[in-house]
Amino acid sequence: MPDLHDDLTTLAGRGKHAAKLPPAETLRVRSDRRRHRRTVIASAGLAVLAVAGGAAFLQTRSPAPPPVAAPTPPSPSATAPATILNGKRQVSIEVAGMNGAVLALGRGDDDQVKATTDTDPGDRSRWILRPRGDKYQIVLGALHGTSQVCMTTVHDKAPGTVRGRVCDPTLPTQLFILGRTADGTCSLFQDEHYIQVIDGTNALVPDLPESLTTTYELHDRGPADPAIS
Repeated sequence: MPDLHDDLTTLAGRGKHAAKLPPAETLRVRSDRRRHRRTVIASAGLAVLAVAGGAAFLQTRSPAPPPVAAPTPPSPSATAPATILNGKRQVSIEVAGMNGAVLALGRGDDDQVKATTDTDPGDRSRWILRPRGDKYQIVLGALHGTSQVCMTTVHDKAPGTVRGRVCDPTLPTQLFILGRTADGTCSLFQDEHYIQVIDGTNALVPDLPESLTTTYELHDRGPADPAIS
C-alpha cells in the first residue's frame, strides 16, 4: 500500500514547481517587447493610412486639364482710312508677306477665292467693303453677269473654302469682322476662325484650327461702281 505521506509530498512538489514565477526583470523585458511590437504595428498602420489618404487627396485635388480656348475675335475697328471702309471705294486685298499676292475670284466658272500673283487679275481682285453693323460684306467690284457677288465661306470638306456667291446680307457666312493687328495689317474673322491662306494651293479658307498666321493690307483702287455701291 503506497505511503500517504509520500503522495502528499509529491503533489506538493508539483504544485510548488507549477506556481513558480519568472524573475521580475524577465517579466519587464517581455512586457517591453510586447509594447514595442504594438507600437511598430500601429505606426505601420498609420503610415499605410497616410499614404492611402495622401493618394486620395492628390487624386481629388488634381486639376482638370485646361479647356482648349477658341481664338479670341478681334475687336471691330477701322483698319484703314475711313474712305475705303464706307462701301464707296474699291480695294485690293494684299496678303502680307506673299510677294504682292492679292485675293481674287477664279477665272470663268471658277468661283473660288485664292491668293494670286497674276500680273493683272483685273476686276477679279477688286473688292468693296460694305458695312453691315460692326461687320462687312466683301463685294466683288464688278457685276458677275447681272449679280452682285460676295465672298462667302463654305464649310464643305475641311478646311472649307471661300467662294463668290450672290450677295445676301442675311447670310452670316458673308459677314466678316475686320480687325487691326499690331503691325498695322488687318485680319479677317468669322465664326470663331480667322480667314486665312493655306500654302501650296493659296486657297482662302475659313476652318483652319490655328491662330492668326495670315494678315492683309488694303489698297485704295478708286471709286466703286455706283451700280454696286
